[in-house]
Amino acid sequence: MKPWERLLAAGRKILHGDEARAPQTPASPPSPGSPAAPSTEFKRRISGWVEDRAQRVVEGAYESRAADLEERAMRVMSSVYEKSADDLEERAVRAMRGAIRAEAEHIKEAIEHGIAVKKREVRLSLLVLVVSSLVYLVLYWITTQPAAP
Repeated sequence: MKPWERLLAAGRKILHGDEARAPQTPASPPSPGSPAAPSTEFKRRISGWVEDRAQRVVEGAYESRAADLEERAMRVMSSVYEKSADDLEERAVRAMRGAIRAEAEHIKEAIEHGIAVKKREVRLSLLVLVVSSLVYLVLYWITTQPAAP
């Protein structure tokens, strides 16, 4: 039995007493002149009003509860999304830092290699200059010697 049906049954029991429990037999309606007719009609109007009012109250409670649950779900999902976005951002930053470190190391190695090559070129140039100076000195010494007697 649904909650609404239980609520209706309880309301009928309160309004009608034991009549609500007994199965309703399709008896002839009381005649308009009988003393039970106004009381029954009044009970029906009150019962109908109470049922309508109870239904509106329960629907309002369920709607507010549903809106509250929906709002909570939205907050949870947004916080999960924010955490996920923060995690992804942190991972991206770490990956970028790693890539920058690797590229910096690569550039450093290229510069060190270039410096080593330039050092060799300078040493070879100095060696060529020293050898050419020595050759020039030897040639100058040979050409400036007095002739042999």
